[in-house]
Amino acid sequence: MEYNNLSSNNQRCATIQSPVGPATAAADSIYCQRCGQHNEANNFKCTRCGFVLHVPAQPQYTVTNDNTLGGLIPTKNPMALWAYYLGIFSLIPMLGLLLCIPAFVLGILGLRHGCLHPEAKGKIHAWVGIILGGLCAASYVIFLVLPLFTPK
Repeated sequence: MEYNNLSSNNQRCATIQSPVGPATAAADSIYCQRCGQHNEANNFKCTRCGFVLHVPAQPQYTVTNDNTLGGLIPTKNPMALWAYYLGIFSLIPMLGLLLCIPAFVLGILGLRHGCLHPEAKGKIHAWVGIILGGLCAASYVIFLVLPLFTPK
């Protein structure tokens, strides 16, 4: 490589000449910010001091792997969690009469919260509360209330 000093407007510039030509030489070289060593553009680290020449691109957001129970139990969506447990316990005879309606209502609220805040999770728990609460409410109406109004 040879350096040519050019003067224009009382300024001196150094250009790099390569066998290919001056236009590609600038694209094929890079200088270390720490020590000033001339390196090829595709070098990851400086050949003299080991300084990182090209910083890897940072992702726009960081994806974290949730290995805790937060992925299994929706602690950020308590309405869906309550709907789930109330829906399960509404299967208990006579106790379910008191629990099926709150399971249904909390399931709807938990599903809405899960749709508005996807990081909260718990949509499946909300659906379990809605389905079990609704089925138990319908079965209690069929088996307990309807026989009271049927003629004997």
